[in-house]
Amino acid sequence: MQQDQDHVLERGLGLSSIIAISMGAMIGSGIFILPGLAMAEAGPAVILSFILAGVLVLPAALSIAELGTAMPEAGGDYVFIQRGLGPGAGTIAGLGTWLMLMFKGALALVGGMFYLTAIMAIPSVEAIAVVIGTILIAVNIIGVKQTGGLQIIMVVVMVIILALFVSVSLINVEKTHFTGFFDSGISGLLSATVLVLISYGGVTKVAAVAEEIENPGRNLPLGLLLSLIVTTCLYALIVFVLVGLIDAETLAGSNIPMVDAVEPFFGYLGIIFIVVAAMLALISTANAGILTASRYPFALSRDKLIPEFFARVSSRFHTPVIAILITGGAMLAIIIALPVEEIAKTAGAFQIVVYVLVNIALIAFRVRAPKWYDPQFKSPFYPWIQIFGILSGVGVLALMDTLPLIGGLGILILGTIWYFIYGRKHGKKEAGVISEVITQTISSTPSDKPYKIVVPIANPVNQRQLLRIAAASASAYSKSEIIVVSVIVVPDQTSLAHAAEFEKERVERHESLIQEANSAAKDLDLGIRTKVIIGRNVSRIVINLIKQENADEVILGWKGKRKKRRFVLGSIIDPIVKEAPSKVMLVKQRGENIGKIGCFIGTGPHAKAAVRRAADLVKSGLSSTLTFINIQPNKQEFTEKQLKQKGEELIQKTILQANVEGFDYQTKVIVTERVENELIKTAQKFDTICIGATRSSWLESALFGSFPELVAEKVDGTALIVRDEERNFYSVWHIFKRLFKRY
Repeated sequence: MQQDQDHVLERGLGLSSIIAISMGAMIGSGIFILPGLAMAEAGPAVILSFILAGVLVLPAALSIAELGTAMPEAGGDYVFIQRGLGPGAGTIAGLGTWLMLMFKGALALVGGMFYLTAIMAIPSVEAIAVVIGTILIAVNIIGVKQTGGLQIIMVVVMVIILALFVSVSLINVEKTHFTGFFDSGISGLLSATVLVLISYGGVTKVAAVAEEIENPGRNLPLGLLLSLIVTTCLYALIVFVLVGLIDAETLAGSNIPMVDAVEPFFGYLGIIFIVVAAMLALISTANAGILTASRYPFALSRDKLIPEFFARVSSRFHTPVIAILITGGAMLAIIIALPVEEIAKTAGAFQIVVYVLVNIALIAFRVRAPKWYDPQFKSPFYPWIQIFGILSGVGVLALMDTLPLIGGLGILILGTIWYFIYGRKHGKKEAGVISEVITQTISSTPSDKPYKIVVPIANPVNQRQLLRIAAASASAYSKSEIIVVSVIVVPDQTSLAHAAEFEKERVERHESLIQEANSAAKDLDLGIRTKVIIGRNVSRIVINLIKQENADEVILGWKGKRKKRRFVLGSIIDPIVKEAPSKVMLVKQRGENIGKIGCFIGTGPHAKAAVRRAADLVKSGLSSTLTFINIQPNKQEFTEKQLKQKGEELIQKTILQANVEGFDYQTKVIVTERVENELIKTAQKFDTICIGATRSSWLESALFGSFPELVAEKVDGTALIVRDEERNFYSVWHIFKRLFKRY
């Protein structure tokens, strides 16, 4: 017997979520606020400033993509820089990114309130921005659930509105507005580029949640590059339309250029659409800034580069309250103290410093070539594109105004001083390696694939029985493996690695569950592999685990109570039953012993699965008696004898199709006019009943037939509901949701 424990973090972000996270962070303050301010710097050449800014960001995006596939962990660019350049540079990067997110969030809040003034009277933009910001801080502290699906929907809505704006506005573009395209010269173009650079600040944001990306070798680089390309093209088209619709004097310096563009042509209705898109984008960006920024104090305090209290987690809400309060409070102070243009440029300065360090870090990794550094994606045109990113970043910093320049250089100086005063004394001697321990995985490629059974556990009372039943299922195969998983759920506001490091009590509680499972497995002489997975959604984690392990079966404990409204069996169980690409068994446990088994056989698609599971229990020695039962509805065209013969034939046919043999059993056919009542009455005569799903779940609400779930709920003994492996067909709405699901 061999027991093996594996601690992992949920990898639930797929390509669509990565693109949504990246684009959602970019499509915000940049395109809704800055075109007018940048127009004052560059004139009509402002179009090129957005394209040039995208080009300047490309080296950092490619470097992040490579580093992220080599180190797909919490902390993102901070971790990459710290490991590549040491804790001193890591301190600068962590503080710089933290500040950049604060400034970007502040810019988004102010910008959103500017757009609100287009449809209602607001006494003070800054005051309303502070109120909305305070609400967002409270939302993040409480840990109100955010979902990748919501983020995707918001991005889709924004892109649709902006695409419609471009497509219907192109016919109204005035060529005369492009006269004197380069009148402001190269200096004006570069000055505008510096201003709009923050528009691309979100392209590498996804690196902060790299620990949660599924198949990072493909999805991370592809998601980053696609989001950057699509966003750059969208920006260029939108700014082209803005320049072509609005005269230069009106556009230059406008805080709500999109409203100025639609009002003359589409009136109040057009303004409403644009304000909705702007509010979605800007409030989403501000909220994401608070949420993501809280990851950086954790990463810094984890390596003892700042005091540990910055990353303390609320025992009530399980969110990093202090980090959220400091981040949100700083955002509110920025809103009050600085004008919009200075906020944008200062945020860009912090961003440039981090991007320069990222490019240097990639070169350092390539030159040092540590044995563990094996990225699944490698940046093309190395090292020339990284050198371009470094030189262009330094050049952009040199062109900045006094305040942003002070901010950019200040973070370099203050970060260095802080490290030598505090970080070098308290910090770890070796750069952060905790995520390597947390995210260790077990991989094996046996020539003879074992029959794998996943058993999620949450209650020590019934886990021994679940393992007994899993052992019975496994005994039918010459080679098998049982994977026991316990899930720690944390809110979106808390990084997964954060929870693993700081929520010792919750982790230990789940460790205790695993130890009890190991003890039960030892008593049963059963080999198991255990996992503690930290994630955000139990059902999604279990489904992903089944896929990753290519598991054959999942065994779920069920309380035995049906839900009355949205969910039939429960919010965790329902999605697993509907979507798991494996066999599914629900276990309602009543008592320690399996005892006498009654297996109900009908014409449903999962009757054979019920026969096999009942037979496994008998052959494994957990039960000595098994009765196969068929309930025949009394029909006038058949005699009772004919109906009983028909039922007996169905039982024997199903046993034959199930391909089971080598065990004793009895059969019983009951003819009745009240099938449902007879099912429950008969089931009460057995210690354990086994019943298959009565129909395939092809609609959202169709999990099991009414009989299995009703009988399982009503009986006093143990109940097993079995669903064989099947391909489910879903409604159009479900298919739509699946396309945008947070895998």
